[in-house]
Amino acid sequence: MRGYVVRRALTVIPVLLGVSVLVFSFIHLIPGDPAVTMLGERATPEKVAAVKRELGLDRPIHEQYLIYLGNVLRGDLGISIVRGDPVLPDLLRRFPATVELAMAAIILALCFGIPIGIISAVWRNSLLDSLSRVWALTGVSMPIFWLGLMLAWGFGVQLRWLPTGFRLEPGARACWRCSRGNTSGPRRPRASRKY
Repeated sequence: MRGYVVRRALTVIPVLLGVSVLVFSFIHLIPGDPAVTMLGERATPEKVAAVKRELGLDRPIHEQYLIYLGNVLRGDLGISIVRGDPVLPDLLRRFPATVELAMAAIILALCFGIPIGIISAVWRNSLLDSLSRVWALTGVSMPIFWLGLMLAWGFGVQLRWLPTGFRLEPGARACWRCSRGNTSGPRRPRASRKY
């Protein structure tokens, strides 16, 4: 068993290298010059050459890839083009929200999926089985970005059950009375725009 786990773990290394090569290649296949894009309207040939030299874009592509791989292995994901600060702290700051969303999705999928699967297995070809199949196919077939927008619109804007555009602070609870139109409670839950 230990040998199997070690072999499976070692297969991750070539997969990650392959993904890094693909991502790096796709970035270089995008039309346009990154230095010109970064500088915008102020792009003069001298400034473009300076940015290329600073970022190492004037080097051969294999050297650029090795530098990129070395930086990633050290935890240096570069500087944000938009904000000009390191990317890694932004990712780490937003990571808890990603974990929360993933865990909530897994819990909901398990809470609904297992009972519906059992019902569908016990009563095959019944109305419940057919409805669950249609529901599952609809969910799999919809573009995830559209489904997310529609769920945010339905539960956040129309029903006012969930916040839209921000996270609740730890310990804060959504105000269920105000979401149902009762104005005796506070208007909005305590919220923070910090991700």
